[in-house]
Amino acid sequence: MARGEPVHPAFSIASPNFDATYYHLALSVNMVAGSISGTVQVEGDVTGSPLSVLTLDLASSMVVSAVTLLDNTPLGFAHPGAALNITLPAPVAPGGSVGVKVTYSGTPVVGGFGNFVFGTLGGKRFAWSLSEPYGAREWWPCKDHPSDKADAVRVTITVPSIYRVGSQGTLTETVDDPNTIYDWVSNYPTSSYLVSVSIGEYVRYQNTYTRTPARAAQWGPLSMPLEDLVYNDGSSSRPSGWANVTDVLDVFEDWFGPYPFATEKYGHAECTFGGGMEHQTMSSMGGSSVGLVAHELGHQWYGDGISPKSWPHLWLNEGFATYSEIIYFQERAATYPGTATGLLFTRYNTALGATGTLVVQDTTSIANMFNNARVYAKGACVLNMLRFVVGDADFKSILRAYTADDAVQYGNATTADFKRVAEAESGMDLDQFFSQWVTEGTGYPFYSSYYSTQPQGGAYKVWVNVTQFQTPPYSNVDVFEMPMVIAVQTTGGEERFTVQNNQREQLFELTVLNPPTGVTLDPDNVILRSDIITSVPGITPSLLTITSLSPNPSQNSFSFNYEVGNDGPLDYELFDVAGRRVLARAGKTVTAGTGMERVDTSSLAAGIYFLRVRAGHQQVTRKLVVVR
Repeated sequence: MARGEPVHPAFSIASPNFDATYYHLALSVNMVAGSISGTVQVEGDVTGSPLSVLTLDLASSMVVSAVTLLDNTPLGFAHPGAALNITLPAPVAPGGSVGVKVTYSGTPVVGGFGNFVFGTLGGKRFAWSLSEPYGAREWWPCKDHPSDKADAVRVTITVPSIYRVGSQGTLTETVDDPNTIYDWVSNYPTSSYLVSVSIGEYVRYQNTYTRTPARAAQWGPLSMPLEDLVYNDGSSSRPSGWANVTDVLDVFEDWFGPYPFATEKYGHAECTFGGGMEHQTMSSMGGSSVGLVAHELGHQWYGDGISPKSWPHLWLNEGFATYSEIIYFQERAATYPGTATGLLFTRYNTALGATGTLVVQDTTSIANMFNNARVYAKGACVLNMLRFVVGDADFKSILRAYTADDAVQYGNATTADFKRVAEAESGMDLDQFFSQWVTEGTGYPFYSSYYSTQPQGGAYKVWVNVTQFQTPPYSNVDVFEMPMVIAVQTTGGEERFTVQNNQREQLFELTVLNPPTGVTLDPDNVILRSDIITSVPGITPSLLTITSLSPNPSQNSFSFNYEVGNDGPLDYELFDVAGRRVLARAGKTVTAGTGMERVDTSSLAAGIYFLRVRAGHQQVTRKLVVVR
């Protein structure tokens, strides 16, 4: 989903021992009153423990008038708050099945990203749903959790004949009665938040996606319906971005595997919100750009075909869809020159503002869940870094293998599932990568470096010192372990080297054929990081080191011994765990060699601190504990 500001959260309170298998929403929509009425048939299996009371999620604004079994036998029910509690005739044992019909009506409450919205545009009425993440219950009874995917969903909507209705699946029947009944059926597993309705005075555009010979050779021949619904404003035409979906499908089937819902359709329905929502097989669109088309189509694999097992793993939806845009523009660079590079630059800059881990810890706030800097931008950056770590070929294999993985295909996934596939396809241990960028780590590395050169045996030695500096609140990662490209500019051209950066201070020795003129770290800006400061202090390498720090823990003072290779200024600072500088001493000139400094800590509160010592363009950080 590409969206704006959200509100109000809630968690599913539906029966945990009930697995929904089928929903049929049969609703009449009053476009003038802004209300809905009808029945929802809910079927499912009992798991784990006997079920005597079936609880479904349904907002209190919806008024339930009756609940029956499928044979119309009345059932008792209560509707306190957002829980619909249905008393079954007898307890149903695990392995048994339950089927009920709920008759209800009401005016949906607008919240979250919309839930179910009525409005007018140019004097013409419209309605649309957008239920992610907790909004399905605001307009229909269900088990409102992404992990519970019904095997099939049918949506039957009755509206006045001037309107057309879009939804997921295949339009099996249209009946004039004298209102018009639209009957959409999908036989693919679907999460409740992806069930959708779009209603308006639409102009319908139909087309076909036919696989190119290259895609047909990969996945077999396919001709699939494409359907677009555009508001009729008197001069409507199919947006050119939407029409481009055939080319995006071709690229994504190459990268991700076969389109997941090939026996049904893909399409777009125009809506009035900003951005888009990846409703299964028919995305709801508040825009028409090619980037938005690519984003929502990417979700059909990552979000719809595979849905998150729980909302903390939302980046598996949004990070993947955001990176899908990059992949498309890279593949079509001749048509969209510079677009992919510009988008990546923007995503990286945005991701620098991400807080917390990429796996969302707090899902009580929709704004926190859908934070653009985190699950969208940082999610895409992490995928780009993973691509660099494993290589292009293995990365493409990972994306394909993930969508085809038996454990998650048409089901649900966690970050651990994706990591498992990534390790299997790449043959690499990715524990450190996922820990520092996804599950445990926050923030990003700060780098500084210097380089030194010296002629040697008809070639030139280049020593490059790389220092990482992380202190809270910038990051909780001691060392970001990443491969890093070092580009050495020489009089004969640029030479590139890939090194493994896995220490706070690290010296790399490189050899080039021609006189060096400059050094650039991470020249393609692959690593999510701050700007790198690089300088040339001389012709021989010299490192700043802290050889000892004591006493630690410290009470009133401590001393640190250091060794520095060059004459010049040396200063130190002390930071608390919040990243605030609590003590500093301006630079004094020292000579190359060893030295000692004593630091007074008598004015500091007990706690953990970080000592940062600088000499020229080098810096070293050590942890210190102050006790009282």
